Amino acid sequence: MIVLVDNGSPVAVGNEETKFIYNLLPVGRFYDKRYGEINISSEKIKKMADNFGKFPAYEVPVKLGHNDGAKSPGKVIAVEAKDSGLEITILVDAETAKNINDKQYRYMSAEFEDNYINKETGENVGPVLLGAALVNQPANPFVQPLKLADVTLDLFPEEDIEMTEVENLRLDLSDAKAQLKGVQEEADEKSKLLEEQAKKIEQLEAQNKALLEDRKRAEDAKNEAEVKAFADKWTAAGIPPVVIEKIKPVLLAETSRVMKLSDDAKDDVPSLKFFDELFEGLPKMPMTQIGGTDAPAVELSDIEKEREHAKAIAASLN
Repeated sequence: MIVLVDNGSPVAVGNEETKFIYNLLPVGRFYDKRYGEINISSEKIKKMADNFGKFPAYEVPVKLGHNDGAKSPGKVIAVEAKDSGLEITILVDAETAKNINDKQYRYMSAEFEDNYINKETGENVGPVLLGAALVNQPANPFVQPLKLADVTLDLFPEEDIEMTEVENLRLDLSDAKAQLKGVQEEADEKSKLLEEQAKKIEQLEAQNKALLEDRKRAEDAKNEAEVKAFADKWTAAGIPPVVIEKIKPVLLAETSRVMKLSDDAKDDVPSLKFFDELFEGLPKMPMTQIGGTDAPAVELSDIEKEREHAKAIAASLN
């Protein structure tokens, strides 16, 4: 059966033993005529909690009163330093639990030493909890009454035990963690798939870029061959080489391979075709003036050739 003490801490009542939690040493300062000023600080209870299980060498007893020869119907099994004080978990027998319910013991009182000496090394290890006593007149004015739920041990057989709200919350938390784990695993799997897809896309983009570069190199090489053939053709036909050399950069430029004759794209003409048609109608210079085998002893200069050619173009246009 699960019951509660006044401060809301869980209490497990069984047929043989009872486990409950109690704030044995509330944080605070008080005075006692036997010991003078006593200061229970957060630092002290933290150190006491750290030393629990290490010192003393024996189990910390729960006694009926403070005398060394007092009966010990239980023991302290865990301690925790809280903001409010040193919280202990104790285990007592069923008879003692019944006596607490019958109000034979209303408080608990701590037995501790501020400067405990390690008996093996002689080292001062600081505050150590030595025991907890069931009393009715505690020295610490801040301890709260010890009251278990008003139940008897034989009213709730062990097989009728029900889960408390705390246990239900623990189960809900466990379920939530399991669900969160599932969601995380699913998210990790999706993230892995997305990474694989991103790598494939990156590979495809690299392959496409390489194909485009190969295609451009092939187109440039083809255009260069066509421009060379064009230049050779019209040089042989009588177009001055200086004119051809002026036109070649235009023909080789990627952006100039099409002549736009109007705003309408259907009127666009390949540059090579345009100049083919243009040169077709122009007068040609004799091969002897260009550099044939029968060239005169005095050949025209480039300026004179251009001048003669310009005259020929002007005459044809008139």
